[in-house]
Amino acid sequence: MLQKYLSDLPSARLSFGVEFENAHQDRDGVTVTVRSEASESRRITTRYVIGADGAHSTTRAAMGIALDGPDDLAEFHRIEFRAPLAPLLGDRRFGLYVITNPAVAGVVAARGRGDRWGLSREWSPNQPRMVDFDDGDLVDLLTTAIGAPTALVLEARSAFSFAAQIAPRYRVGRMFLVGDAAHRMTPRGGTGMNTAIQDAYDLGWRLAWVLRGWATVELLDAYEAVRRPVGLHNVERAGQPDGARRDAEDALPWDLNGRVAHRWISNNGGVASTLDLIADGFTLFAGSAEPRWATTHLETVAPLRRHIFGDENARALGLPVAGARLLGPDARELAAWDDYERFLGAPRAVGWAR
Repeated sequence: MLQKYLSDLPSARLSFGVEFENAHQDRDGVTVTVRSEASESRRITTRYVIGADGAHSTTRAAMGIALDGPDDLAEFHRIEFRAPLAPLLGDRRFGLYVITNPAVAGVVAARGRGDRWGLSREWSPNQPRMVDFDDGDLVDLLTTAIGAPTALVLEARSAFSFAAQIAPRYRVGRMFLVGDAAHRMTPRGGTGMNTAIQDAYDLGWRLAWVLRGWATVELLDAYEAVRRPVGLHNVERAGQPDGARRDAEDALPWDLNGRVAHRWISNNGGVASTLDLIADGFTLFAGSAEPRWATTHLETVAPLRRHIFGDENARALGLPVAGARLLGPDARELAAWDDYERFLGAPRAVGWAR
């Protein structure tokens, strides 16, 4: 589905079977050299490059950046297999299944659609290495983990290390890092994918605004300033043995990072999330007690969308019934006015960087 969606975008071109080799940049753009499976090289010239190529990023290496932090916190082994587990699970479908049997303690997780699964567990030096078992022993181990005999097909085995690392920089000129290319985290706390998605979204809207002419290139300077502190916090948490144990009061401010909270509100006869109301440009949330918000003018290049809320929804949002909040496309607050008179006395132009 993602491939079809991207293929239908007029501004996107997908290439498969190619490998990044190197990149050279100047003040006008970046020239990237890629090599195909047939060992044919070609060059692509672009204005910007985003390295979203994982923990062992070749883009990061081309940028001359090395990760800071340990990469040997623990060794884990994973066995990937096919098995018809749906009849055994019934309606008990979860993202992870923790196996507490001491003979095969670990985690079983689905690996996509169908009957594809994976068993992962931490290796201790006093244990045999699961990835070194012969196929028959692995089938016996998996049968014990499942708790019932079933048809099993082994697909792959691998060993990987836990790491808590972060890049000292997320940007070199016109080249940027996002996701695991910028930071490696253990599963402790479950923040790895969330942090990666938020990186990509933050950089994506900034690049979109620059390319659309809605903002100057200085807007890109704030990407690292906004995202790296969150990455650093989550990497440090992932490196702690008790990193999965946090209460909401501690974790939510980092997860939201200044973003307006999700609230279900009444909208056009139905119900919508506050986050679904955020536009590609600016969004104004205003209380209905001040009707002038519906027609007020802001000096912005990016388009402005308004949402006027009645008292109940305004209270749910923590919004003064006569005030307003101006939000960016990442749902972070840019400006706030408790009433219209304060808006009249404030500068009308909205700055780009935050």
